[in-house]
Amino acid sequence: MTSCLALLATAFVLAESGDLAGEATRNGRLATRALVQSQRVMHAWLARRDTVSGLLPHRGVFQGSRPDPGWVVANTAADLYPFMVMAARLTEPATYHGAMLDILRQETLRTTRVGRLSDDVKAGNGGFTRPTVDMDAVIFGSSEYMKDGLIPLTELFGDTPWYHRMQGIATDIVANAPYETSRGRLPARTTEINGNMLQVLSRLYHRTGDRAYLEQVLAIADFYFLDMLPTTGGLPADRWDVAARKPLTTRFVLSDHGNEIVGGLAEAFVLASHVRPDKAAQYRPAFVGMIDRLLAVGLNGDGLWHHDIDIVTGRPIEPRHAHCWGYMFNAVYTAYMVTGEPRFRAAVERALATVTRTPDYLFDETPPVAWWSADSYSDAIESALVLMNRLPHPGLAAQVDAATTKMLDRVRPDGIVEDWHGDGNVIRTALMYALWKSQGARLEPWNARVHLGAARDETQAVFTVTAGAPWQGVVRLDHPRHRDHLHLPINYPRLNEWPEWFTVEHDRRYRVTIGSAPPVERLGAELVQGLPVSLAAGETIRLTVVDGGAAPYGK
Repeated sequence: MTSCLALLATAFVLAESGDLAGEATRNGRLATRALVQSQRVMHAWLARRDTVSGLLPHRGVFQGSRPDPGWVVANTAADLYPFMVMAARLTEPATYHGAMLDILRQETLRTTRVGRLSDDVKAGNGGFTRPTVDMDAVIFGSSEYMKDGLIPLTELFGDTPWYHRMQGIATDIVANAPYETSRGRLPARTTEINGNMLQVLSRLYHRTGDRAYLEQVLAIADFYFLDMLPTTGGLPADRWDVAARKPLTTRFVLSDHGNEIVGGLAEAFVLASHVRPDKAAQYRPAFVGMIDRLLAVGLNGDGLWHHDIDIVTGRPIEPRHAHCWGYMFNAVYTAYMVTGEPRFRAAVERALATVTRTPDYLFDETPPVAWWSADSYSDAIESALVLMNRLPHPGLAAQVDAATTKMLDRVRPDGIVEDWHGDGNVIRTALMYALWKSQGARLEPWNARVHLGAARDETQAVFTVTAGAPWQGVVRLDHPRHRDHLHLPINYPRLNEWPEWFTVEHDRRYRVTIGSAPPVERLGAELVQGLPVSLAAGETIRLTVVDGGAAPYGK
């Protein structure tokens, strides 16, 4: 079998030579490996389902910790289960419609405690982990489940049972928001939970038009933009004393479990700009000021984020960088998109240049780096994929290839990565990588011996399908999911999105060439539904798609 290192070396030669078909074929093998490893991790964790409850465990033996067979909403539900669902949808539909839906049923029946909000449960029929309701914990876990798990499912697949589960959770968090302020009730007094809710509710409002979601977004945004940030030097405090109206800590975490508020406020600003321009005008000074202040004090010498800083002194606290470095740069680039300020784009470009030059920011193998794990690698690689989708940077693609190869090498022979819920994030990033290599296209039915890859230039997209076994099915192309699934007004970079690479408009004409056959015209809607392909073992077919021009009916 061709080694991954050999494939990567070949890729560079093909890209330099302009051989799109050769590059697409090589990308197909890389995509298949990522999908196979995702499927293996999925099965390894499915084998650990509780025989009584049907739920998944929190962890095995990880970094010396004791196994935890219980279901932890903020971890098992947020970071493991949803990406197993996605792997099943892309590789094994029978498991998607079977085991994955069964887990959703059991999760809904066994873990909901306050309305449709979930709480942690013990293994078997052990009941809830906490003897009484802790609303902060319930809201935290449920907000994590939505932001990290149910939002990505909806971003990629649209209307599914998991989307409706998310709607119910969101509605009940808004109804049970416990913290009263002059701006309205808030779900929490922490940046992480409020940031989670801003991200989820902004996207849900665009999709549904539900006024309750909009009002909650505006209440949180008012609180931060108009009340907190003007009193804290433009930076959010991790925890806030709502009654005393002052920070409970001067620490702000620029990594995950803190930076969610920056992305959330960026999404709130986008929302306000399109549906409440009066609010956007109020928010703009604090929003721009926050981004400027973060860029002034939050970056290390390489132009990437410190892990945390003191909002009073502006100095870093822990001597390390944020492994999920792209998450806040999503907000910086969004600020560029909505304000047009070139300094924001320049900051992102500098970060991408640094990661290209210093790939330790993608996969740090220099000890001691105890905080780095396969989960950290997956977040760093995800960061690069989302941002290079907007700002392709010479050389970065090769570094992402190399880092992803190392990440996938961490999957053990039994399919476990590190034996904790963070294994799910490896599935996530592997799937995201595979869809990059196929430019968003996918095979139905998927087969581990059939490789779909893609490459493109300014004029065309080339897809190749190479069959190691007889195969008959369809090649489905991608579409503008940010608009079709969520009704977003612009495709701003955001946490837990799935980048769009080559997309087709449903009502636009495309010129399609399959193998040596003459070109034919097809509507984008037909390409989304899938181009029929039949291959014998050992056969490779090339599909070329070129924009055919005007939409039908003179549109």
